[in-house]
Amino acid sequence: MKHIKISATVLPIAFANSNAGGTLYICATAQEADLTQVEYEALTWLEIKGLGSHGETGANTNILSYDTWDTSVIQKAKGMTDAGSPEIELARSVTDPGQIALNVAALTNNNYAFKMVRNDAPPSGTPTMLYNRGLIAGPRRPHGRNEDFDLEIFTLALQQLEIVDPAA
Repeated sequence: MKHIKISATVLPIAFANSNAGGTLYICATAQEADLTQVEYEALTWLEIKGLGSHGETGANTNILSYDTWDTSVIQKAKGMTDAGSPEIELARSVTDPGQIALNVAALTNNNYAFKMVRNDAPPSGTPTMLYNRGLIAGPRRPHGRNEDFDLEIFTLALQQLEIVDPAA
């Protein structure tokens, strides 16, 4: 009987984090101008408890196109960039300071700062932090059925490109 020796190639295992353990914060003081990372870090933050879902953030740039008679290839260019309008879904809490600040801010036409802290810190390291600033609309209440949770949904109309401070 012949034995065949097969060498195994060891591939790196992809590491994926879940959103569990992440947190979202609001600064209860309006922030009308674009902020730098240092300015975001200097703000006072209130955690928004009960976060069940957070919509997508980041740059979404329009791609413009123009076709001419003298070419068979459409010309393209970058247009305006939208910083995002994510919806956040919360398990409603009338006593949570972060949710109270969010509800108060939603009654204004002011911009507010947000900080998301991811659950991805390496041992003895710091987690990824994402900073955004924008208007707040809502809340909407998807009342649902008898066994559904009491939820509120807000839209964050972001006015500045997201600043990402990666885990270190």
